[in-house]
Amino acid sequence: MSTPDSVKYSNTPTATENVWGVGLKDAKRQSRSTAMADVAQSVTGVLLGIFLFCHMAFTSSVQISKDLFANLINTSGGMFLGGEDLPILHVIFVGFITLLVVVHAFCALRRFPTSYRQFRDIKAHYQMLRHEDTTLWFVQLTTAFLLFIFVFPHLMSMLTNPHGFDVNLIGVHTYHMGMLYTFVFLVITELHGMIGLYRLAVKWDIFTKNPDRNVIDQAGGDDRAGLRKTFLFIALAMIVCGTLTAWKNYSIGQEQVEAGQEATRYVITEGNNWYK
Repeated sequence: MSTPDSVKYSNTPTATENVWGVGLKDAKRQSRSTAMADVAQSVTGVLLGIFLFCHMAFTSSVQISKDLFANLINTSGGMFLGGEDLPILHVIFVGFITLLVVVHAFCALRRFPTSYRQFRDIKAHYQMLRHEDTTLWFVQLTTAFLLFIFVFPHLMSMLTNPHGFDVNLIGVHTYHMGMLYTFVFLVITELHGMIGLYRLAVKWDIFTKNPDRNVIDQAGGDDRAGLRKTFLFIALAMIVCGTLTAWKNYSIGQEQVEAGQEATRYVITEGNNWYK
């Protein structure tokens, strides 16, 4: 005996109810590991997003003066502890950031397409909806793939050469890597980070749920659209600031190379050293 359609389809949720999770309290629970991986991805994403702001403020200090940047490098290297730079502190901090990146990437890999068919379905979904949030998600997926190429060599170079934290040496490194490479790395990093923070805000429900309203309409609401524009503006501002900083470092490196002093470390101007 077959189940009548009136019973079979009596509780079929709408698309909007599915998005808002209506009825999930009665649904079969998945593995805890899936939830833990999701939380780990979000937590590491937030920490890395905060780090992007701190990193931008730290490196952009060179635009004010080389002495300021050098003093901040000395501070991060523990100069205040005994009057000497401690490279191990750089290794510990970069190692911690590397750990966050690895955990974040490992958890995010669950969402990557594993076949051409899956990628084709994602692309078709993106082209069909033409929705701002879907577009941002596609951009984040693309930048995530590119970051695998860019970020690990960047981190490894710092882990294996902690003595390279110096105003002049950073400039020389930027000069040799080139402005194009640096700019591309900057753009994909900031776009991925700021879009990620926006999507986390949406994911973890900082907006009021309203299952009676069409989910597509809610996505374009004033609060959500305003937040989306804010994060995109922040991403643009970070890219502009980072580009100016990269150009400053590139110019410093060019001066050192042309003077034949690629390995010469920067000496803080007399009277401007915070720790002497």
